[in-house]
Amino acid sequence: MLENYKDGQPIFYNITTNAILNNKISHAYIFDSNGNSLVMEMVMSFVKQIICMDIKQDDIKENIYKKIDDGNYIDVKIIRPDGMWIKKEQLMELQEEFNKTAIEGSKRIYIILECEKLNKQAANSILKFLEEPEDGIVAILVATNRYKVIETIVSRCQVLSLNATADNKLSDNEQSVCDILFSFNNLFCNYDNLLSLIPDRVIAKDCLKSIENAVFDWVKAKKNSYDLSLNQLINIIDILEKTLNKLEYNVNYKLVIDNLLTDMMEVKNEKVGNLC
Repeated sequence: MLENYKDGQPIFYNITTNAILNNKISHAYIFDSNGNSLVMEMVMSFVKQIICMDIKQDDIKENIYKKIDDGNYIDVKIIRPDGMWIKKEQLMELQEEFNKTAIEGSKRIYIILECEKLNKQAANSILKFLEEPEDGIVAILVATNRYKVIETIVSRCQVLSLNATADNKLSDNEQSVCDILFSFNNLFCNYDNLLSLIPDRVIAKDCLKSIENAVFDWVKAKKNSYDLSLNQLINIIDILEKTLNKLEYNVNYKLVIDNLLTDMMEVKNEKVGNLC
C-alpha cells in the first residue's frame, strides 16, 4: 500500500513507513499536496496503515480497508469546506464526536481537506484541539499550499510535502489558457477565445486551479517558460486565487473573466525582474 509510493514519493514513503514501523505516529500531519492529484490516495493509504498497525489478520484488515473506502468506518472522519470556508460549527461537531471513546479500534483519525480554508473561528477551534492532543487521535490536514495555512497550525503539525507527478502537467486546453493569460499579447482581443476555452465556471475553476499549481511549481523551481519575474509570478498566483474565490459566488461569469484579463494586464506593466 505505502510501498506503491516508495520511488515516486520517497519523503512521504520514508516518513510514514518509519512512523508505522516504530509506532511513532505524530498527533498531527499537514500534507502539502503541491497540486498532486493522488494526494487523497496517499492520505487514505496512510490512514489504513495507522488504523490497522496492530492487526495481524489479513482478512480483518481487508474488511477494515473496505469500510474506510466506503466511508463506513466510524472512527475516520473527513471534513470538507462548506462553501467557501471550513466553519467553526464543523469543527465543534467533530470535537464533540471525538470526545467519545473510539468505537471500532484504538485510533481515531480526522482529515481536513483544503485546510487553508479554515475561517478564523474554525482555525482557533482546531488550534485548541491540536494544542491538547488526546491519545489515539490523529489529525491529517491537507493543503493545496501549506504557506496559505495559518503558521500557528503548521507549527503544531509534521509537514509532508509531496512531489508533483507527471499527471499534473497542464492539458492542451489548460496550456492554451495559460498561453493567453501569460504571453500578454493582445489580451483583450483574446477575450472571446478565452471564453471558448473555459465556457463556464466549473471548467474555469478546474483549469485555473491547475494553472495556479503550475505557477507554484515555477516559483519553487525558480524558472518558467514565460520569462516572468518572481514578483510577477507571485502576483499571478494572487490574481488566480482571487478569481477562483469569485467563481465560488454567483458573480456574473463573463465579468469575472473580464476582471481576470484586466488584472493580468496590470501584471504585464510591472517592472520585469529576475527570479531570485
